[in-house]
Amino acid sequence: MTPASDATYPTDVRAALLASARAELLENGTGGLSLRAIAARAGVSRATPKWHFGNRAGLLTALAVEGFAQLGDALAEAVKDSTDPAAGFTALGRTYMDFGLDNPELFDLMFRSVELDRDDPELVRAHRESFSILVGTAMETTGELSADAHDVPLLAWAAAHGLVLLVHGGALQSLTGLATPDEASALAHRLADTFTRRVGTSG
Repeated sequence: MTPASDATYPTDVRAALLASARAELLENGTGGLSLRAIAARAGVSRATPKWHFGNRAGLLTALAVEGFAQLGDALAEAVKDSTDPAAGFTALGRTYMDFGLDNPELFDLMFRSVELDRDDPELVRAHRESFSILVGTAMETTGELSADAHDVPLLAWAAAHGLVLLVHGGALQSLTGLATPDEASALAHRLADTFTRRVGTSG
């Protein structure tokens, strides 16, 4: 690759690499990501990604951190002005599913334990911060009446996450006989809404 000129070389190389990696992810999926292609798209030398991220896992981990931060922002926005915890809990489930269905490649990457450095402090922090929004709203919805109440956020997450995966893989459409992926997505949203509403009215 011919080195980029000063006029085209990115001023924030790390950000440029992450933007390049995200574009490559959208086009080729996780399996098609290569440091060479990411560097070429960003307009930097082949060695630059390793300088900033160490290796492929380091770059993918940083990309997953961005994904969890984006998810956390979306969840926080969903309940920002909510005065009804039960309605907020339902909004969180819908927002989580929207994120997963709208960003399938990034969503898949965020939960790929084999591909990421799961002990990375930034990844651990971003993951926990995004999940803490769900926990807080679930506790407001159900109260802390028993130890079982602490299971509600995990159950809600498992339900929404599982529905996203069923839509991604085509299983929900196939098993229900729905005609299009959009219909499967709409059904998944209805199922998530039903679950979160029932949780909200049982507290």
